[in-house]
Amino acid sequence: MLKLLNRLLDQIRVLPVMIVAFVMLFGFKVENVWNGASELNAGVDEARAQAPAPATPSAAANPPAGEAASKAEKPAGEEKAKLSDPNDISAMSQSEVALLQKLSERREELDQQSKKLETRETLLTAAEKRVEERIARLKEIEDSVASLIEKFDKQEEERLTKLVKVYEDMKPKSAAAIFDQLDMDVLLAVAKRMDEAKMAQVLSKMTPDAAKRLTLEMAKQRKLPGTAG
Repeated sequence: MLKLLNRLLDQIRVLPVMIVAFVMLFGFKVENVWNGASELNAGVDEARAQAPAPATPSAAANPPAGEAASKAEKPAGEEKAKLSDPNDISAMSQSEVALLQKLSERREELDQQSKKLETRETLLTAAEKRVEERIARLKEIEDSVASLIEKFDKQEEERLTKLVKVYEDMKPKSAAAIFDQLDMDVLLAVAKRMDEAKMAQVLSKMTPDAAKRLTLEMAKQRKLPGTAG
C-alpha cells in the first residue's frame, strides 16, 4: 500500500513537469505555425503589390460621367460639323448632289454671261467715247465752217455793196445793158440792194424779157416764207 502511494506521488510529481513540457512544445509549434502564416501573408501581399491591378468590371462598364459625356458629345459635334460643311457631299443624297451640280452649272453660266456683259459694256463705253470724240471734232469743224461762212458772207456783202454803188453811179441805160446779161442770182443780189428809184430807172431801160424775169423773181423773193403763190 505504501509502495502504491509512493508511486502515485511520483506520478503526481512528474505530471506537472509533463504538462509544462507539453505546454512549451505546443507553444513552440503554435509560434512556428503563426510565423509561417505571417510569412505566407507577407509573400502574398508582396505578390499582390507587384502584380498590376486588374480593371474592375464596374469601372470598365461604367466610365466616368465626364468621359462618357465627352464621348457622347464628340460624335454629335462631329456629325453636326459634318452636316454643316457645304463641301462635304458624302452625307448628301443623290438628289441633293444633282441639285448642287445644277446650281454649280447655273452659276458658271451666270458668270460667263456676266463676263460677256462686262465685255460688251467695255466695248460700248469705248464706242461711246469715240462717238463723243467725233462729235466734239465735228463741232469744232462746224464752228470753223460757220466762222468761214460768216467771214465769206461779210466779204460777199462788202463786194456786193461796192458793186451796187458802181451800178447806182452808172447811167440807167448802161446799167440796164449789163443787167440784161447778168445771171439771175447775181442780178437779184444787186437789185435787192440798189435804191428803188435808181433800180426803177435801170429796169425801164432793160429789154422787156429781162425786165419781166427780174420783176417776177423779185416778187417771189418778197413773199413771206410759207405763203401760197
